[in-house]
Amino acid sequence: IAQAVSPTAVKPGSEGVVRDGNQVTVNMTSVRSHFTPDIVELQAGDDVTWHITNIELAQDATHGFALPGANVNLSIEPGEATTISFVADTPGVYPFYCTEFCSALHLEMMGYLMVKPKGYKATAEDTAAAGTVDLAEEKAAYEAKMETIDATQKVIDSVVTWLKEHDYESDPRSAALVQDAVHQLTEAASIKPKIEASAAAQDWPNARLWAEQYFQYQVKAADAGLRAKKILEEKGTP
Repeated sequence: IAQAVSPTAVKPGSEGVVRDGNQVTVNMTSVRSHFTPDIVELQAGDDVTWHITNIELAQDATHGFALPGANVNLSIEPGEATTISFVADTPGVYPFYCTEFCSALHLEMMGYLMVKPKGYKATAEDTAAAGTVDLAEEKAAYEAKMETIDATQKVIDSVVTWLKEHDYESDPRSAALVQDAVHQLTEAASIKPKIEASAAAQDWPNARLWAEQYFQYQVKAADAGLRAKKILEEKGTP
């Protein structure tokens, strides 16, 4: 049986904000524990169509999406695509966030909608302040994140060993979660060359950002693996 695909579904890699005059389309994905894009900039008066797709594979990975500034509070099931529409009529900064407990990093699943006054132009002072980056701090943050990545990988390796020893494929639920974890680690592997290239170029801001993205995939994999382990423990798998 073929499953219907929504024409508004957003695929990984196609996220972004598209503007046509004052008509703005936001294409967003949600996955533990991140919205992409996580910063959306609009102008007052924009007519907004916002597509959100939950791209999780695990059946129990529901995500919420709350945007109080637009009176929006959604619950989006895995594989579900939904659309909201509103007019961004009031300038300001509005947080959006996940309202379903989805992983250990649930509280980090958030972002910001910034609505600028119509015709706003940044001043020289704004540009100078935004462009200030402490490279030493960025390098230290990158190195700290890489240490966290190494420690997290050890946890993942231990969980993988346990799952193999306890025949995770014997239960469809744990097997599906392991499949999800493998998918997350495959995505992480595609990020590693970008981390290495940025670090080699001493581009510490981007090295840190790519390392953070890698870590997000690791956490999703670890979360899925630990849930699979819990299923087998509760089942009493020898």
